[in-house]
Amino acid sequence: MSITMPSNFSHLGDEFSTDLDMEISQSSQIPQIDRQQTPRPQQLQAPDILEQFQFQAHHDQNTLVIGVLAYLNRVEQDLAQMKEFIHTGYKRLNDVGDEGNLVGKVEGARLEARNWNKIHVTELEEPFRNLPQSNGEYPSGIPNLGSILRAIDHKAVDYILDVYDLPFVPTMFLMEKKIIYLHFLGANQVIMHRILD
Repeated sequence: MSITMPSNFSHLGDEFSTDLDMEISQSSQIPQIDRQQTPRPQQLQAPDILEQFQFQAHHDQNTLVIGVLAYLNRVEQDLAQMKEFIHTGYKRLNDVGDEGNLVGKVEGARLEARNWNKIHVTELEEPFRNLPQSNGEYPSGIPNLGSILRAIDHKAVDYILDVYDLPFVPTMFLMEKKIIYLHFLGANQVIMHRILD
């Protein structure tokens, strides 16, 4: 195959056509593969196969893994402490005997009364259920109507909080003392709003 050159490239002559012919002939040749020199697959042993499927460790992953492991360790320690705390409380309750049963019964009665108060008392003239004291007795002289609780003064609220052994500071505002008692009773937001207005 030869290429004819225009007249203005005639000074390049036969050198150019020869080089071009060589390049074309070299590019059209298909390389022959020598089958004797091709590498054959090696027989892989079991440990070699396992190593192929393992992930390569990267420095970024190491930092992440260390952080996750530290977090899991901390969670495990917290769970162990919580488990110990629960066992200690359960053991104390069992060691107390009759007094522990009294505490359980009082808290059960309080919870039942609080739940009833939260659901059923929404008006000022609806009575609250009184809660028992820590010794299991129901105190007398405790107002159970929202309208009465709305009108009571510092002295009466202080008396109620003392009867139930609820912590308060005597210099607190009257509204704050009422809020403490209403939370203790289990009053819902509707009745609290009506009493405190």
